[in-house]
Amino acid sequence: MIAIADSGTTKTSWLFIDSIGNTYHHKTVGFNPYYQTTENILNNLQSGLIPNLEFKDTVRKIYFYGAGCELPEKCEQVAIAIRQAFPEAEVNVWHDLLAAARAVLGDEEGIACIAGTGANSCYYDGKNVISNVESLGLFLGDEGSGGYKGKLLLKDYMRNNMPANIREKFEAKYTDRTPTILDNVYTKPFPSRYLASFMPFIVENIADPYMYKLAYKSFEEQFDQCISKYPRYKELNISFIGSVAFYLKDVLAQVAKDKGCTLNKVIRNPMEGLAEYHVSKGLMD
Repeated sequence: MIAIADSGTTKTSWLFIDSIGNTYHHKTVGFNPYYQTTENILNNLQSGLIPNLEFKDTVRKIYFYGAGCELPEKCEQVAIAIRQAFPEAEVNVWHDLLAAARAVLGDEEGIACIAGTGANSCYYDGKNVISNVESLGLFLGDEGSGGYKGKLLLKDYMRNNMPANIREKFEAKYTDRTPTILDNVYTKPFPSRYLASFMPFIVENIADPYMYKLAYKSFEEQFDQCISKYPRYKELNISFIGSVAFYLKDVLAQVAKDKGCTLNKVIRNPMEGLAEYHVSKGLMD
């Protein structure tokens, strides 16, 4: 049996495939080595995943794609925890950008982007991630992400730049006020998760001109600050993965059109594409 894991900052989707093609799905919290230690990741695996796997000892290979796993030392930080949880398995840890590229582009050249809790992008030559314009994370970048959109929304709320009708809906839905917001962003762990938690409100109200403009601005900045930095970006297929891109794909498509780009696939979860990729490449062996 093999396992494929796609891990963002908020959640990890696990797919287990046995030798005759049966599949088993599980979810755990997200694992990001910039925010969690090896010990913390292991503890979460032992409490949130291992008890649910009767077949744990039959897992022979694990292909883990994770946010924050771009550097070898960060990959190893995650790999150590997984090896301890699955001592019989060969563990491979890669950046989630490679998951995005393999899932939406397969063996084709193009630009693969992520727009979920966090955001990222890369140029993929059909085999490898060749270049990556740094996302820079929540506080310095992450344009296009749920965290970034949440940041724009809350900033407008706290500075009283939000239209009255949206402000009324916001205060009816959330009890968060300025002190709570600042505490969650600056003192509590996982600020990106907190900020992205306001995405349902944004999606629910996307027909409002204010909210549409906010979402448009966020995706526009992702194109201007990241995607446009890749050579030939207007000639290449551009594909997106992530819930934010998926639920706001009409806004995203309009931004791409306005930028003279070709938007190819927009999918919520890369798992189906990853499973197909690994099986087709013989990585089940």
